[in-house]
Amino acid sequence: MKYHYQFVSKTKVRIEVIPEDRKESSLLEALLQENEDNNLELTEYFRKGLSTYNGDAILTKTNFMKYPKVALCSFEISVEAIENLS
Repeated sequence: MKYHYQFVSKTKVRIEVIPEDRKESSLLEALLQENEDNNLELTEYFRKGLSTYNGDAILTKTNFMKYPKVALCSFEISVEAIENLS
């Protein structure tokens, strides 16, 4: 999967999951049929997308804007990263 990341605020980003092949497209289509906002596999894709752009971020909430491909993701910065800044 590819990810399109758009900064919204200090604690929120818009992430779009972009399938790269038919297998990934089929997977997203299957998730669309299930229509479960709390799907762990789908949440993992958004977590990976977030970590690609900010490795210190921890995904805390996913609000879908266009299920299952686009979500507004809330996050916080890990305690270790904050301590390293000090």
